[in-house]
Amino acid sequence: MDFTLTDINGQEKGPLEHSGVEFVLGTDNDFEIKIQESLYDSDKHGKNCRFFCPQTEYGGLIRSPHPVTGDKIVKLTGMSWRGLLNQRAISPEKNTYVYLNGEANTVLSTYISKLGMTELFEVSGENSGIILDNFQVPLQAMLLDAFDQALEQQDARLEIKYRQGSANSKGYVQLRAVPITDHSQNVELNEDGSVKLDILDYKNGINHLICLGQGELEERQQVDLYAWPDGSTRKTQYYYGKDLIESYYENTTVESLDELEEEGRDKLEELRDYKQLKISVSSDIDLELGDVVGGRERITNIRMTAPVVRKIVNVNGKGRATITYKLKGED
Repeated sequence: MDFTLTDINGQEKGPLEHSGVEFVLGTDNDFEIKIQESLYDSDKHGKNCRFFCPQTEYGGLIRSPHPVTGDKIVKLTGMSWRGLLNQRAISPEKNTYVYLNGEANTVLSTYISKLGMTELFEVSGENSGIILDNFQVPLQAMLLDAFDQALEQQDARLEIKYRQGSANSKGYVQLRAVPITDHSQNVELNEDGSVKLDILDYKNGINHLICLGQGELEERQQVDLYAWPDGSTRKTQYYYGKDLIESYYENTTVESLDELEEEGRDKLEELRDYKQLKISVSSDIDLELGDVVGGRERITNIRMTAPVVRKIVNVNGKGRATITYKLKGED
């Protein structure tokens, strides 16, 4: 994976020579670059200079140089393109609900223009076929969070790619809404080749939660909730004998049995059996945030699927990339 540098105006200044680059995408949405101190040049390593890997989302805006004299390196840190989108409030001028309606690219383009972000970002003019249907944006939401949540409801995600400009012209970050890819339908990741799996099939979870509310002794509010093997929560029992695992849940702040049941269902979701899938792959497999993957561990034959919610990308000085994914449901 090779990167190109630009000056603060977006004009290309040649390749990035480095001894390591790390991205964290999906949570922190930032990066760190390490270069030898003898290579530092403020015209291409200074604040607001860009770096990018063409036709990918791997890049960002350099914000801070951090010399480490003992190691004779300079660390360059900043926000990825995704991170920059999440540093802008979607509706900074008023504290009222915002609703997103219409074709996704058109709606996103409106906000990129409204927030004055067109110097760096451009939204595809194509019709995505993805319609946002009166999505209510949470109060105090940031731009990326709002669109990620709206698109998730439509089984879609935001695609981010850096496009190079023509000769003597600035490049830009292109945004567009695309459907998520469910890799579990046609690709099963296993431990062949460059894939490393860590699958936990936790079978010691609570399957009977005794929920207690207000009151004393026989008068105390009580709701019994039971986990079923299909993932549902019911008021009828499935597990008995050696398979029955019980626990108490107390909540004296609720006013009604309905509230106690609602809170108890959320608690049982935290305590019940679960599966957890962790994946580490080399650069020949690149999954996108929001995409769904499936994995199978050959010894135990455990299978599961989950969407990607975080990527940690490490690129060494020779351009070799290793990507670690965090999937939904991981700690």
